[in-house]
Amino acid sequence: MKKSFNRSIESLSDVYEFTEGVLAANDIGDAVKFPVHLAMEELFVNMVEYHPESSEDIVLEVEAEDGKVSVTMRDFDVEPFDVTAPSTPDTDAALEERTPGGLGLYLIQTMVDNLEYNYEDRRSTVRFTKE
Repeated sequence: MKKSFNRSIESLSDVYEFTEGVLAANDIGDAVKFPVHLAMEELFVNMVEYHPESSEDIVLEVEAEDGKVSVTMRDFDVEPFDVTAPSTPDTDAALEERTPGGLGLYLIQTMVDNLEYNYEDRRSTVRFTKE
């Protein structure tokens, strides 16, 4: 299923509701739901916060079959930002010694089974799968 969402943090509840509907309709278990929701939330928030140059909606497509979930997110009229680039925050450092940023992408990269990024004509496409 595919749906467009307003480029706003306030749209997160609608994103969650849409995704939960697709996952529930396909009997996707909690072990898959949690990382899917976390990855989508992190990616959606990054698209909203780090691409203020765009006023376009963000398009989300969620497919579920045989326990496997595939999510595609498209962001339009934006600068490139490769979410597959290695992110290695120092998770052993004390909180006061850490610099902000990078932990969300690191979590996505370690929690999903496959993560792809494509950028063409000011359009960013992120696709991930989880089984």
